[in-house]
Amino acid sequence: MRPIRHPLAIALALASAANIAYTTTAVAQDSQRVEEVVVVGVRDTHTVIVDDTLVATPDTAQLLRKMPGANVNKNGELTGIAQYRGMFGDRIRVSVDGAQINGAGPNAMDAPLHYAPVALLESLTINRGIVPVSKGQETIGGYVEAKTYAGDFATGSDFEFSGRAYTGVQSINSGNVVSGFFSLANDSHIFRGFVMQESGDDLEFPEGEIRPSEYERERFDLGYSFAQGAHEFSVDFARNNTKDAGTASLPMDILSVDSDLFRSRYTYSADQGELTVELSASDNEHWMTNYHLRRPPQSATMNDDPMRFRRNWAVSMNYGFTVKYEQFTDDGSWLYGIDGNFAEHRSIISNPNAANFLIANFNDAGRDVIGAFAERTVSLNDQLGLEAGLRVNRVEMDTELVSANLNPMNMMMGMPVMMDNMAGMLSTAFNNSGTDQTDTNVDAFARLSYETDGDATWYVGAARKTRSPSYQERYLWSPLEATGGMADGKTYIGDPSLAPEVAHEIEFGLDYENARYGIYPRAFYKRVSDYIQGTPSSNMTANNFAQMMANMGMGRPDPLQFSNVSARFYGFDVDSYFTLNDQFTLRAIVNVVRADRRDINDDLYRIAPDNLLVALDYQGNGWTGTIESITYADQDRIAVTNLELPTDGYSLINVSARTEIASGIELSLGAENLLDESYLDHLAAYNRAFNPDIASRARMPGLGRNFYARVMWNF
Repeated sequence: MRPIRHPLAIALALASAANIAYTTTAVAQDSQRVEEVVVVGVRDTHTVIVDDTLVATPDTAQLLRKMPGANVNKNGELTGIAQYRGMFGDRIRVSVDGAQINGAGPNAMDAPLHYAPVALLESLTINRGIVPVSKGQETIGGYVEAKTYAGDFATGSDFEFSGRAYTGVQSINSGNVVSGFFSLANDSHIFRGFVMQESGDDLEFPEGEIRPSEYERERFDLGYSFAQGAHEFSVDFARNNTKDAGTASLPMDILSVDSDLFRSRYTYSADQGELTVELSASDNEHWMTNYHLRRPPQSATMNDDPMRFRRNWAVSMNYGFTVKYEQFTDDGSWLYGIDGNFAEHRSIISNPNAANFLIANFNDAGRDVIGAFAERTVSLNDQLGLEAGLRVNRVEMDTELVSANLNPMNMMMGMPVMMDNMAGMLSTAFNNSGTDQTDTNVDAFARLSYETDGDATWYVGAARKTRSPSYQERYLWSPLEATGGMADGKTYIGDPSLAPEVAHEIEFGLDYENARYGIYPRAFYKRVSDYIQGTPSSNMTANNFAQMMANMGMGRPDPLQFSNVSARFYGFDVDSYFTLNDQFTLRAIVNVVRADRRDINDDLYRIAPDNLLVALDYQGNGWTGTIESITYADQDRIAVTNLELPTDGYSLINVSARTEIASGIELSLGAENLLDESYLDHLAAYNRAFNPDIASRARMPGLGRNFYARVMWNF
């Protein structure tokens, strides 16, 4: 095992020595300051409060569909991947209570939001438009923050017990969830805990079932917070256990995901500024197979083929730290900080029926990032505000030697011998390719805001953003589907020499609101050099290997290779509301994205079609309710190079209502896809499991009508 090069002890040492600063808001304020400083700024985030937003899904990523510019690549019930303005996956930084979590699955079966279950979630926030450099290390595609329940300090020295019990059911898969959060707190201490269990059977769509799509997940959290004077400290530990979970759009299903999550935070607040130190760590172990939930691989005689059974063990270890200091000034604030994230991944494919069969898919693939940033927020006058920042990230990546044994019986001739020889050629070429890579990436942004004498704030922003390749994009040496959640049924190979992505973007926006309505449009243009996307492979050894796999019924004969191309993204999104009267409010979100390649005449891959959400909210007589229409246009702007298929448009109607049935007890009812429409979501993955209701390699269907209920008791 390759040792961790930057252990958590180094982060602690850095934290204790740092004299740096950080802020994330356009309003600089502190409770200990005599004078409040108001800085001209813009509404640059959109937040969904989970208690106020009725959803049945266990997948937190589905909440993104209710946000301007955002969407989700759906690969399974617990595997949603964030998309924002056409970019998705590792291009979007996702934090859970400030911590970055790197999933263990090389196909993103445990994407970051997998570790923020809906039942534990307090809110989900997306940063609209250009992300300030203080938000995170690699935010070329956006920034999403999940915040879980933590409890509040009481006002006196006596301890008070409070909590939240949550239970829900849904019809589409007989899904159910039961959870409880408790807090014992006074004015100095908070002791908290959380427990959750959720499960569901196979999902239904109007023409049948998605098999396998069952799931089971457990979660246990313990935490403590302390506050005294200018000091506040917290520490939290979580155990997240996902058991059998079907992912029909991927080549394997989840047998288990066992995860230990740790985070700690310290803040010191003074009149002059605020110091914050954050530490986090995660240890994620993932088992998956292609036989325990789905029909096992078949031979030509339609019998189980024991030589094609596969079991995959994958693990990720992740350490992170942030040290930041917010310095208050008379006209705004300064922000300085350093942060680090150190990740290591391993993935081994084996065959339970052949002890010597082995593919070292990833072998201690390390990706370490250390960053430093400075940011300034200032009011130039009563109407004009400026935000500007600079960040430098140092990215170091390497991996240990890889290997494979595809001929466990030591046969002298035949297909296993040929495939083993080719695997040996691929691994040797990879091991000799210079896998150690170091990138120095520079991010910068500036945003100018103008507040009119009326109700409007105009702004223009520009930025340079970067991202180094993921470990899959650089170190996937054999044609496999370990693609960070692409879930398109195609095989890919990596390239250690890939260059980092570099984006230059500009954005124009308006915030206009008064007592009755608000509208927040954004228009953007982003040009990306060295954008990483699959292109037809020119590696003849990999191509021949993929052809042999296809001849055996495994994969496609035309692998893609992660390559640097030239790309651009442009479009607009609008968030708005209109108060009709004391009881009714109309909301609307419009999203339009165009994304294409600049080096050839082709569109980019897996881009959300134009979409519109319109909702009518009601509040009165002890009830709140919503009727919601979600409409997606046709998507025929597709990546021909990647053999992408178009989709037709569709519209869905959702309804929900809630009321308090007793003191502190709230009942919620709802229906998704009320009219039971049949549709295909363009961002859905492709079927990789045997299912008589869905053709092999066909796009996964949208879900049918789903009735759900939720009871929540706040005590």
